[in-house]
Amino acid sequence: MTIVTPPGPFRVFTTGAALALACILPAVAAEVLPLSAAQKQNLGIVTAVAATGAESPALTYPAQVTLPPASVQVVAATGEALVTRLHVQAGDAVKRGAPLVSLSMPGLVEAQNALTQARLRAQLAAGNAARDEKLFAEGLVAEARLRATQGEAQAARAQLAAAQAALSLLGQGRVSGSTLTLTAPITGVVTEAGVEPGQRVDAGAALLKLADLSQLALEIALSPAQAQQVAVGQPVTVAGSAAHGRVTALLPQLSAAQSVRVRASLVDPQRLLRPGQSVQAAIAGLASPQHVSVPATALVWKARRAHVFVETGGGFVPTPVTVLRQNAQLAEITGLAAGSRVAVQGVAALKAQWLGE
Repeated sequence: MTIVTPPGPFRVFTTGAALALACILPAVAAEVLPLSAAQKQNLGIVTAVAATGAESPALTYPAQVTLPPASVQVVAATGEALVTRLHVQAGDAVKRGAPLVSLSMPGLVEAQNALTQARLRAQLAAGNAARDEKLFAEGLVAEARLRATQGEAQAARAQLAAAQAALSLLGQGRVSGSTLTLTAPITGVVTEAGVEPGQRVDAGAALLKLADLSQLALEIALSPAQAQQVAVGQPVTVAGSAAHGRVTALLPQLSAAQSVRVRASLVDPQRLLRPGQSVQAAIAGLASPQHVSVPATALVWKARRAHVFVETGGGFVPTPVTVLRQNAQLAEITGLAAGSRVAVQGVAALKAQWLGE
């Protein structure tokens, strides 16, 4: 028969071992479990010192490198066009202003002609208005005529502005006849190239995506209990790299895996991380003399309350503690004095004697 302890990093304890422990550890009224050095060694009980909060390392959690929306730019067609040339492909690094894709746009010629005509009309109307202002000052024309020519000049300027706006809507880039070459709006990396030469596209169709990889982010999955001990602004580091950042948000809704998604900014000076990469993110705790850290295997549970077995001169004392943060390796707790020695192996044997199992 096998007795399994409540969930947690505990070992399975067999009935035979429980009987052996019962012979050497008689139950006593006080919650002190006497144990000699030889008995401690035979049962495989190992202890560790509870570290102070200031010495407690950051706890690590699974995370994924992501691209924040602000670092991504989409290059789109602003009118019906034919893709004539791709100057880049996915994975290429580009600088701001570099050519990306060339489009043949019949509407581009029409827009250029409309702009030329609007510019000529505006120049002519401005000249007429200037002439009539001079003649009016000399008393050679009526005020009504001056007002009419000034109105024509104002209307021509409005038409010129509209023609310029219409041309600009067709895309910013290099224009040559009916060909428009779109250029990179930022310095970054081409993450997606969604078109090919010879393909026809409609207005608004996404052609390329660029990303500024100097601006990354992290998404960290935490349990609801772990998330309670994380706040916006806490420092975050990535294991095995010099990347660092800070917690920027805790999403209010749970994921499909019932975890809380924590977002953090990320600066990667070595440029070693890539979007989609799985990493281990360490979130620094709030150092406090009242907080201590112990290996997670030291924790045992009774009536939903966490305890640790503190070593004393006469044996081990079950001591209730409050868990602030915990992952698979470490737990940050209160209710225990720094420097206390707690059992971290052989805990199942001590728990069985404590509960009389």
